[in-house]
Amino acid sequence: MLFEYLCGGELFTYLRNAGQFADSTCLFYAAEITSALDYLHSLSIVYRDLKPENLLLDKDGHLKLTDFGFAKRLEDRSCNVLCSVLSS
Repeated sequence: MLFEYLCGGELFTYLRNAGQFADSTCLFYAAEITSALDYLHSLSIVYRDLKPENLLLDKDGHLKLTDFGFAKRLEDRSCNVLCSVLSS
């Protein structure tokens, strides 16, 4: 799968540099994430790797979800797969 070039970089980088976002910025990004997840859920897809590193920004500052390696298409609206990340 190919993705268009997103020149804005990762949301993680902006958050790390800013320390914290203003309330209006948080609301904007929360709305964009909610909209993206709502769309995926309408297609019976569960996105299971939500983190700032997987949120890329386009040239206008809008978010795009990336890394669908843990995503799962639901057949019967239930998910019975255990998924965890080991940390050292």
